[in-house]
Amino acid sequence: MRLRGLSAEHSRSSSTSRRLPRTTIAFAALALVAAGCGDSSDPEPSAQTQSAQTPQDVPNILATTAIWGDIVANVACGGIADVDTIIPVGGDAHGFEPSLRDRERMENADLVVANGLLLELQLEDTLATVEDSGTPVLRIAEHADLISFGGHADDHDEDHKDHDDHEDHKDHKDHDDHEDHDADHEDHDADHEDHDADHDAEHGDHDDHGHAHGSDDPHIWFDPVRVSAVLDELAEHLIDDAGVDGDAVAECLSDYKAELTALDQELEELLGQLSADQRKLITNHDALGYFADRYGFEVVGTVLPSLSTMAETNPAQLEELAQTIEREGVNAIFAETVHSSVDTEALASRVGDVEVVTLYTGSLGPAGSGAEDYVGFMRTNASLIADALG
Repeated sequence: MRLRGLSAEHSRSSSTSRRLPRTTIAFAALALVAAGCGDSSDPEPSAQTQSAQTPQDVPNILATTAIWGDIVANVACGGIADVDTIIPVGGDAHGFEPSLRDRERMENADLVVANGLLLELQLEDTLATVEDSGTPVLRIAEHADLISFGGHADDHDEDHKDHDDHEDHKDHKDHDDHEDHDADHEDHDADHEDHDADHDAEHGDHDDHGHAHGSDDPHIWFDPVRVSAVLDELAEHLIDDAGVDGDAVAECLSDYKAELTALDQELEELLGQLSADQRKLITNHDALGYFADRYGFEVVGTVLPSLSTMAETNPAQLEELAQTIEREGVNAIFAETVHSSVDTEALASRVGDVEVVTLYTGSLGPAGSGAEDYVGFMRTNASLIADALG
């Protein structure tokens, strides 16, 4: 993972300047006495004094995931910011629980960059707390062109509007007939509202969770074009909130956008070898919606029918999915490095003659995996998909 920050040599130099030996202190005192006996009219510091001055620290940026950490490091490239991550490589953002040390790191950061849309569900309370304490928090997905659960962009808003119009008309028509009926149910509704309030107090706001995981898909990094589109927003926060050098960010931003454009073209060519009939995905959980939307695939089924890896499946769902695989003629099921493949393997055994291919989804890969940075992550996944379905 290419997270750029202060070099080891700089860290050692800074540490040495803070812990001077006693002999050095004594020598410095003698030098001051000697200087006091000389000409005091020279205001300029000596070359030795200038070289001993410690350079200022660069801004500290903390990203939640390794994927966003690498993207941030490419926009703040060349050591102009110290970029680190909260969730380690190989960790699952859906289930990661922060420690007190993680909270301290976020509070001390100049900027925290999160995905948002409740991807980092167990981090939400900590993110809100550090934001209230004054640490700027950028939730990238809030500035992206989103698709809904299942890969439909903004359809749910129109459906909701139509539903409301229909209900308004129906309520107006039936109002007179049902006045007495509604009165009979007022007490029941009040009791139901009290129950909902108690449930929300115990389990959190269901509507917020439903909106994030029931409507808008948080896995935006699977489309490099959408990632490129949010980089201007990221750059502004790096400059305005964290104080990263604007001219340097502008240069890094231009270079990285060009790299992502080239990546997108490369993936288009690589995946272009697949026919329309081959562009059908069976995934572990619903993480590839943006990939499917960008490159013309259809997600025909998921082992965990959810946007979160924390969901669970059951035998009836697996049997239904097995029938879907046989009907659609799919020859590969895509598992994930951040989640157990037990259910996926069981499904493959049930169907027979189906390959299980493991993708990098919620995290970068370790050294030597080919997915150590975001560009390699996307290239490796696309190659695995093209090889499995081709």
